[in-house]
Amino acid sequence: MRRGLILLTLFLAACQSPDAIKERTPESAPERNLLMANVVIWWAHGNEPFWKFTADSGKVRFESLGETAEYFPYSEFGNEDSTRTYKARNEHTTIEIRMLQQVCIDNMSGAQYPWTAEVTIGKRKLQGCGERGRLME
Repeated sequence: MRRGLILLTLFLAACQSPDAIKERTPESAPERNLLMANVVIWWAHGNEPFWKFTADSGKVRFESLGETAEYFPYSEFGNEDSTRTYKARNEHTTIEIRMLQQVCIDNMSGAQYPWTAEVTIGKRKLQGCGERGRLME
C-alpha cells in the first residue's frame, strides 16, 4: 500500500505541465516601464481605480479606466525640496499633481518606483507611483 502511494505520487508529479511548474517558480519583481521614461518628463499610475498621467513638453494627459482622457497645458513642475507640484485647469476640470521623492511600491505588481504620486482631479484624490522621465523641462 505504501509503495503504491509513493508510485502514485511520483507519477502525478511527472505528469504536471510545464506551466504548473513555472507558476511555482519565484520571479524577480517586475521592471518599471523604462520606455515610458524615455518619452516623457513625468509619469505616474495608480490602481483601483486604474489611472495614469503623462507629462511631456506639450501637455499633461490624465487617463482613468473607462473615462475620456483629459488634457491640460504643460507648465514646468514647481520645485520645493523633495516635492514637485503641478496645477492646471482645462474646460472641464482642475488637476493638481504632487510628486514626492520617496520610494513607492506598486501594490499590484510589486515594482518599485522612486516617486510617490498624489493626484487630485476634480474632487477625486488618487495615489500611485511614478518617476521622472529623461526629457528635460
